Amino acid sequence: MIHRKFPSIPPRRALVTGGAGFVGHGVVRALQARRVQVRVLDPAPAHPLWHPGVDHLQGDVLDRQTLSVAAAGVDAVFHVAGLWDGSPGGEARMRQLNVEGTRRVLELGIPTVCCSSSITCGFGPGGRPGGEDEPSESPARPLRGTGRTYRETKLEAEALAAGAGAWIVNPDYVIGPGDVGGVVTRGLLTAARLPVFPDPGGGKGFVDVWDCGEAHVLALERGQPGRRYLLAAESRSYADVVATLRRLRGQRHRRVPIPHPLVEAACRVPRLRQTAGALEQMSLPRYRSSARARRELAWSPGPVDPALARMLAWSETAARRRTQ
Repeated sequence: MIHRKFPSIPPRRALVTGGAGFVGHGVVRALQARRVQVRVLDPAPAHPLWHPGVDHLQGDVLDRQTLSVAAAGVDAVFHVAGLWDGSPGGEARMRQLNVEGTRRVLELGIPTVCCSSSITCGFGPGGRPGGEDEPSESPARPLRGTGRTYRETKLEAEALAAGAGAWIVNPDYVIGPGDVGGVVTRGLLTAARLPVFPDPGGGKGFVDVWDCGEAHVLALERGQPGRRYLLAAESRSYADVVATLRRLRGQRHRRVPIPHPLVEAACRVPRLRQTAGALEQMSLPRYRSSARARRELAWSPGPVDPALARMLAWSETAARRRTQ
């Protein structure tokens, strides 16, 4: 299957798988801004930040019949549905949705933008950030457990996408409003509420969910098929981001560095391995460059702090609603 190389205009009708999720709602927003008719395939309820007019089909990409119905009449597909699952049986579920789900979407033969993850790309310190074509793992501190499986499934999905001539985008740490389930942003928000932040010392590239959605559409309009596009607006340490959130909440920032030998020791304790493994990765300067997306897609993301402010306001409003 060969997709058209450079779409000159946005599609008239587009399908967004996973469009009721955090990243998905950003893609829906970007499409609606272009007056594209949007259909969403997602088992979750409608997203509260959608504008009117979204055609929502509650279903699963793994159901071929449902997927075929959802794709009828669309000009492009934005495949955002994906899964990170550290619970028992999560490895099989990730492989099924991330790999087999991608395969079934690509089998439709419709021009497709696939949302992957920065976890498949290289990283480095602030002065030498990683890129799309560099190794995705530090030999000294390899990924463990769920992170390793997630990366493997995303790499497999990317291989399928590249072979089909799809466009691939790789968001880094997405922030902003609309994370209904709290899967992505809960960690930062929880850390900002702690009396003292236990600082692992590392950092990442952060990107506004709305800028992330815009890049998905730009990839279709201007990108090269089979090519990865990293999405990171700013490289920031976790301590800096948490300090910003605490300042927005009117609180002083207090942190305590976590010595790396302590994290390494915790990784050897079976019941602590999963949490300690995450802390180990958070102790790395996992910075990545979005130079390719800026250059080839003319992507121009905004600053991170306003997105953090919107994220905080969204979460606090949602929390108040839950208690009413």
